[in-house]
Amino acid sequence: MTWLKDNVLWIALVILAVVIDESRVLRVNIIVVLVYYMGIRWKTRRAVLWAFVIGVLLDSIALKILGPNILSKGTLMFMAYFFQTGIFNLTPLLNGILCFAFTVIDNFIVYYSLTLFDTKPAEILYVAHTTLYQSIVNAVVGFIFIRERDE
Repeated sequence: MTWLKDNVLWIALVILAVVIDESRVLRVNIIVVLVYYMGIRWKTRRAVLWAFVIGVLLDSIALKILGPNILSKGTLMFMAYFFQTGIFNLTPLLNGILCFAFTVIDNFIVYYSLTLFDTKPAEILYVAHTTLYQSIVNAVVGFIFIRERDE
């Protein structure tokens, strides 16, 4: 029963993050922080499955080709797993830096996948400004909310 409650909680968090991300008011990308958290805290199979589901959900909402968000979230998941299993001590500062970098990587993968295989979604200057804003917001969120396990 705790498995069901845990998954319902994460489904609610993912839906809330998608609603916040898709609202045109804030222009944030909190999903990247959730994917990063799943990658460093969860077992690999469960985290990859959730990253795939989140990618499919985001690609379905975008009504574009199916794949850019799946590719970007899967890539972020494996990169987060690398940092979790590597020699790195995931301090709050490193979490903030990684959330910043992962947001840039996520936006880069989605933008260039859409540019190569569909139509160009926006001008590169607008994308750069939006990515910088989202990266700074995610760095702050990662710094504040993602802590060590024993804290």
